[in-house]
Amino acid sequence: MQLLLAVIDDLFQFAHVALFGASIQTYQQTQNEQSLVQQHTPQLQLPTIADTQSISQQGQNADSTASFVQGSLYFVGEPRAFLYVEPVIAFDTASMQLAYGTQLQVLKLGGRWAEVTTEGTQGWVLKDVLREQIADVFPIFSEGVLYDAYNEQTQKLRLTLEDSFGGNAALLPLTDAEYVTFKLERRGVQIPWTLERPRGAGTWQRKLRGRVGVHMSIAPYAGTVMEYSTEENSHLCFVEAVFPDESIKITSVSIFEEGMYTEVLMNKDQWKELRPVFIEMT
Repeated sequence: MQLLLAVIDDLFQFAHVALFGASIQTYQQTQNEQSLVQQHTPQLQLPTIADTQSISQQGQNADSTASFVQGSLYFVGEPRAFLYVEPVIAFDTASMQLAYGTQLQVLKLGGRWAEVTTEGTQGWVLKDVLREQIADVFPIFSEGVLYDAYNEQTQKLRLTLEDSFGGNAALLPLTDAEYVTFKLERRGVQIPWTLERPRGAGTWQRKLRGRVGVHMSIAPYAGTVMEYSTEENSHLCFVEAVFPDESIKITSVSIFEEGMYTEVLMNKDQWKELRPVFIEMT
């Protein structure tokens, strides 16, 4: 009987080779080989959900703390940033909104959060809103460059002013009124405006005359606003420096072309010919 079964098995193998070009293994042979492979194959251990979360958190913490240093100063570089009482975003946990450009000192780091202090107020901010370099927050201007509404430096300046003149909303090139206001604010000067509008060049003397903290003179001082008018236009400039020979250095936008940043040195005769008024604010 066993001889007959062996003959039948040989005939079956011969027929399979003739038809398919390969022999087949018996069931027992297949099982034995599979068992041997399993014994010599290392088992792949897939991470659990908890493991994945732990790895993700470790990577996030490593990345988020790499470029921040406790005790260092940073700037708010986003238009909508908030100070939170705890490092969590939940209902009514923001204690105040931080203005663009606010300077903060980092006290502690934790995950994607930083505990900070500013002007005596302490709390937590998302590290994504912080910038280390001042050039990443405030504009830097180059002589002869035209600053239209889409220019990155224009955008930075208007974020600093919260677009209070509406130049960004109207898609206008940078104006001299915005520029000198920015220069004053960077010096800590807040202009005591009334509700009267508009506040373009040629209106500042009239609107600010008699306001508390405002002084006007026909003599230049560093840090003052120089306002003058020609037959074509009125202009606002910022007085950067006054030299012993009474020559001055001024910076402005749109003196020669709309939106163009300009630095000018004027001797005493040149600026006097313009008959300017110098507006000082404290």
